[in-house]
Amino acid sequence: MSLVTFILLAVAATANAATGVATFNNYDAQSGVACSGFSSTNSQGNGIYAAALGDLSPLWTGSECSGSIDSSNCNGSGGCIDCTGPSCSGEGQCGQCFQISCAGSLDGETSGACTGNTIIVKIIDACPATHPENYCKLAEFGGNVPANQCCEAAGVNAFDIATTAQSALSTFQYNLNINIEAVSC
Repeated sequence: MSLVTFILLAVAATANAATGVATFNNYDAQSGVACSGFSSTNSQGNGIYAAALGDLSPLWTGSECSGSIDSSNCNGSGGCIDCTGPSCSGEGQCGQCFQISCAGSLDGETSGACTGNTIIVKIIDACPATHPENYCKLAEFGGNVPANQCCEAAGVNAFDIATTAQSALSTFQYNLNINIEAVSC
């Protein structure tokens, strides 16, 4: 293999790779998801986990979820009063799969480690910046969660992954920095 071919293959391999953050959600306890035709379950079959993609993420395609940020929906201590979410009909990533691996603790934990495993997630839901369960967690509304951990940071690839995948990725107790690559399901 020539040096030029090797360089082109290396560039192509990294073109689909990205970094981001992972938070965790129990889809089994949710009543529905933004992507029509998908069930609200942690497992999407064949070892694939459910995930939501933040609508401010660079990987998001389509229009952002429709909704507005209204402080009257927040209880002043990180929770929401009217937790009705916005419409997310423009999500173009529904049904797409991504390979995810742990790149370290997002919260600076030192008592855990990445397992070295990779998992596959399927996008079945959205994590909208304009959902009160997300923005009410921010300090400006009485919460204490950083913006990149509640789908509020523009430019961050934010994935809300099924809670059942957390131990497959790491022994950390909380959220993760992740490596991401689009893959076929």
